[in-house]
Amino acid sequence: MKAAIFKAPYNIRCEADVAYPAIESHEVLIKVAACGICGSDMHMYRTNAHRSEITRVTAAGQEIPGHEFSGEIVEVGSEVTGFNVGERVVGVGMGGFAQYVPVPANPFQLVKIPEGVTFEEAATTEPLADGLQMLRKAAPRPGENIVVYGVGIIGLGVIQALRAIVVDPGHIVAIDVSERRLALAAELGATPVNARAGDVIEQVRAICGSAPVPWPPSKPPAVDVVIDCAGYIKSMQGNTPLQNALYMLKGQGVGRVVCFGAYEDRFPIDFMPVIHKQITIMGSEGYAAEELVQALAMMASGKVNRQMLISHNFALDEVAAAFEVQGQADAVKVMVRP
Repeated sequence: MKAAIFKAPYNIRCEADVAYPAIESHEVLIKVAACGICGSDMHMYRTNAHRSEITRVTAAGQEIPGHEFSGEIVEVGSEVTGFNVGERVVGVGMGGFAQYVPVPANPFQLVKIPEGVTFEEAATTEPLADGLQMLRKAAPRPGENIVVYGVGIIGLGVIQALRAIVVDPGHIVAIDVSERRLALAAELGATPVNARAGDVIEQVRAICGSAPVPWPPSKPPAVDVVIDCAGYIKSMQGNTPLQNALYMLKGQGVGRVVCFGAYEDRFPIDFMPVIHKQITIMGSEGYAAEELVQALAMMASGKVNRQMLISHNFALDEVAAAFEVQGQADAVKVMVRP
């Protein structure tokens, strides 16, 4: 079969001699219809980061990335119940940039696609479920000001979920460097801030107002929650998103930051705002199983529009070009279709 094989940073290509996968008794085999390029895939593509965690290694030693995919079940393991050949499903596992991929039949990795949801939309289920977990951890309350740092597919999904499930939020501020992504965030109801257009703290303060906190930097923006979907990329200039998050939270014992974006390296940080303002820092990875179902239900009901976030489509043969495009500022979600 054909599959995308990752060789080294900036070296991924489609190969046609990859062995057809055999499934184990607890797995199903999915004929892939669409697979999205994730931010963690891009970290790997640029720096080799997280390589062992996000590829499926074949018996021949070929490394196949891709973990946000949808397709049709073509084979069912002998111990699997509740799934049948021909059903449309979302899969969460490794090796999705291929014509076929095995997936364990458990509620964290396999869920049926409801009527009215396309394969492309369904391939964005895992990122939306990630966003739902972030909001569950942040627990935003009515009237609270929320900053979403980094509005690729994950951050935009956080904004979509905020608008769908949080009653009467305060300001929702979207920070990024891509005008296209910021325009989408504005379309979803957030106030955009371009990190290259000036001091981020000042721009957010102009939107949210200031809080009477004496600790440096004094009078921070009146921000209650920061959802950090950007993480750290080595090419970033100036303060990291996490550093700015600590500076812009109003604190007073109520400030929360949820860290989701991956880190390509270590970096120095001024941690005193955490102590002065009694900030709560939470990490978030993945989702609860029910959040996969919730994400698909939100798509099926029309509460969120995931199609608007799919910016590019490529064939599996064009996977190298797909990764190059995903690394560009105007890309949101690049989809690869075998």
